[in-house]
Amino acid sequence: MKNPLKSRVVILSLVAFTAILVLSIGPWWKDLMGSVNSQPPNVTAIYLGVSPPAGEWQFIVGDRLLSDCSVAYVYNFTPTGILTIYEIDEGTLRALGFEANTTRCTDNLEYGYVAVNISQKIDSLSIVVWISKSSSNGQDVYFVELGSWRFVNGSYIGYIAPPMDKNYMLLNLSAVRRMVNETGIHYINRR
Repeated sequence: MKNPLKSRVVILSLVAFTAILVLSIGPWWKDLMGSVNSQPPNVTAIYLGVSPPAGEWQFIVGDRLLSDCSVAYVYNFTPTGILTIYEIDEGTLRALGFEANTTRCTDNLEYGYVAVNISQKIDSLSIVVWISKSSSNGQDVYFVELGSWRFVNGSYIGYIAPPMDKNYMLLNLSAVRRMVNETGIHYINRR
């Protein structure tokens, strides 16, 4: 016949071992497992302008990426590392209800800079730039994609041209207004 006292000793030993193990690992549990509720990366600062940005920036691109008709921009960032910038011309800005200085433009591209800071280190970043052209009916905005500039592990990889059959889109003014409500309207630095 089994000794009931012996099985109780084994059970108590296992419980004591488990308790000691839990208590010793507890303080380092978050470090071992990682944080389950970690915040996704997001844009903490962004610059778009004709002169080089001042200060410290994680990602900087200098290229022919500004339309001489663009006066402001909105952006969208996905946690997978895609930053989409939508340059907005004067007509679209007025249709959205914002003030804009009258500009004379020729729809030419100018050399400009995009600089971005992200809240966390990310493995890759693609900066995609779209340029708007306000439509004649005032209800839609026509966008043309300039391309994307790619970074991997913080190093600039290069420019990727958009596919010719997918480098344009027509958005309703209300869709552009939703983007403005999400990230705000930002004016291009022309100094």
